[in-house]
Amino acid sequence: MVPVRHALLFVLALCSGANVCAQSLQDTIRLKEAEVVATRQALFGAGQKMQQVDSATLQRYRVLSLGDLLTNETPVFVKNYGPGSLATTSFRGGSANHTAVLWNGFNLNSPMNGMLDLSLVPMFAADEVAVQYGGSSALWGSGAVGGTIQLNTRAAFNEGFTADAGVGFGSFGDARQQGRLRFGNARWAGSVGVYNAEARNDFRYVNSERTGRPEEVQSNAEFSRQGAIAEAHGRIGAHQRLSLRYWGQESDRRIPPTLLQEQSTARQADASHRFTGEWQHTGERMLWMARAAWFDELLDWYGWEGAEVAASHSQTAIAEAEARRHWGKGHALNVGVNNTWARATSDGYPDGPEQNRAAVYAAYTYTRGERWNTSLALRQEVIDGDAVPFTAQWGAERGLWKGLSLKVNAAKVYRVPTLNDMFWRPGGNPDLRPESGYSTDLGMAWKSAHGRFTWRSEVTGFSRLVDDWIIWLPGPAYWSPRNVQQVWSRGVESDTEVRLRLGATEILLGLITNHVVATNRKATSVNDASVDKQLIYVPMYSGGVRTGLQWKGLTASLSAHYTGYRYIATDNSDFLDPFTLLNAALGYRFAKGSRSTWSVFASGNNLLATEYQVMLNRPMPLRNFQAGISLRFHEPLNARDPR
Repeated sequence: MVPVRHALLFVLALCSGANVCAQSLQDTIRLKEAEVVATRQALFGAGQKMQQVDSATLQRYRVLSLGDLLTNETPVFVKNYGPGSLATTSFRGGSANHTAVLWNGFNLNSPMNGMLDLSLVPMFAADEVAVQYGGSSALWGSGAVGGTIQLNTRAAFNEGFTADAGVGFGSFGDARQQGRLRFGNARWAGSVGVYNAEARNDFRYVNSERTGRPEEVQSNAEFSRQGAIAEAHGRIGAHQRLSLRYWGQESDRRIPPTLLQEQSTARQADASHRFTGEWQHTGERMLWMARAAWFDELLDWYGWEGAEVAASHSQTAIAEAEARRHWGKGHALNVGVNNTWARATSDGYPDGPEQNRAAVYAAYTYTRGERWNTSLALRQEVIDGDAVPFTAQWGAERGLWKGLSLKVNAAKVYRVPTLNDMFWRPGGNPDLRPESGYSTDLGMAWKSAHGRFTWRSEVTGFSRLVDDWIIWLPGPAYWSPRNVQQVWSRGVESDTEVRLRLGATEILLGLITNHVVATNRKATSVNDASVDKQLIYVPMYSGGVRTGLQWKGLTASLSAHYTGYRYIATDNSDFLDPFTLLNAALGYRFAKGSRSTWSVFASGNNLLATEYQVMLNRPMPLRNFQAGISLRFHEPLNARDPR
């Protein structure tokens, strides 16, 4: 596999010859060149809850991972095995492979296990982050069952030259560095950036599984990650645009022992190369778009020091074409085709099985001012010649009065078996059926502004029933996956925020609540005690409260996050205790002239030194701190020079 640094040199050479490198087609605005593209979700996801992470929050997490952001800023439960270790999502009681993570519209989930390790996704890789709640299989295909996480980058057309650099450091040997150069004129835009992160993770913790509850130091937990991102965009004539992107990354991490192990010398090394390209042609009412991606990912596992490597290698090719037509007042129709081919090799299936998925989809939306929006999406997918469940999604939003609106959404969802599910030796089951089910949302959203106060609140009730849930079960000689469970997830989410402006000072108060009941409704064996019991590692109650203050360049925040009981036995006979984490952050941003900006920040996590476990027997750090500094230099384009 080509090392990241060699691929970066190739991209730099490409960019230097064209004076280019930058963002996605998503969420651009209409210009004289008639360039206008919104995401499929934004146009055709009426009635769904969408959380857009603001730029100030993204800046605070710039040196951290996607898992850190989701844990602290959203109601999504993140299954975290410890700093630098595996982190996956659980949307509304779903499994990790029920979340689609999209980078500029391409699904990053592994074809081998159907999920993405959030600890390996640096926030440096995204300029915009949106979290969509609920099923969207008709829009994004397999895996978009519980929700989608959309990571987009931004083209810097007409912005001139910008240089960003930042460093961060923290407890337990944590050190992070990053830098990026951007350039954009009327015709070309581009960026190139590099980042590095490493930590010893030698934190102290109380081992509750040993007699006397001794204090111990985490061992074999070192972590390092390096990567590079480069993008190039060019406008071709008045109506066309071409975009190229590259994201390469390598990571090396040790796997620490559990509370029950004396020691561990296990190690995991990951490497990935992601190339994408897009072309679009935009007219007054018509959009044509063609996109392609090539992902190459490698995972090397060493069970102990000196052990032979257990290598897993996957390759994914994605090709997609779309046409979008706007007509009349508020009507839009989108049709497209997608083909995703995947191949993988590992010690579990050395023959390198392949999977080919072809899909055709269509979506329609109608918008009438700010009071009415409805959309309908349809999708049919064929996998290796066999049709998966036909999928549809309908949603609507209706403005009622004075900022109050009603949202409703209903969708059929599905997830196809992964390559591991079908081909792993021993145990793989090629006869597995896709998981399929139904998802519904009903919500109320309210926005209001009165004098110095602004208010935003959204409450959403949801229900999702999934049949043929795939689960690995023990057999006479080995484990094997089967379609045995029927899982019903239902609950209520709320997100409320109040802002008060007093001159140059703004005060923020926010509250997030999350109630999820996720139960198995089918017995997997004769004496199965899991029926009508809460799924393991799904907290029934969670939430958080936050307060913040902004005065000129100064920002300060204090937040508390609660995670309730999580059962660790399918019959709910055993559980992990709930915990509350108190975090604080302080930052200051000041400008030196009109072109340079300095920012400094400091944060404290788990200030009460709470002992807790997110996953069984995986210790988490007590009180810890982070700090950093960043610099931005911006040279705008000469207004008299349109080049």
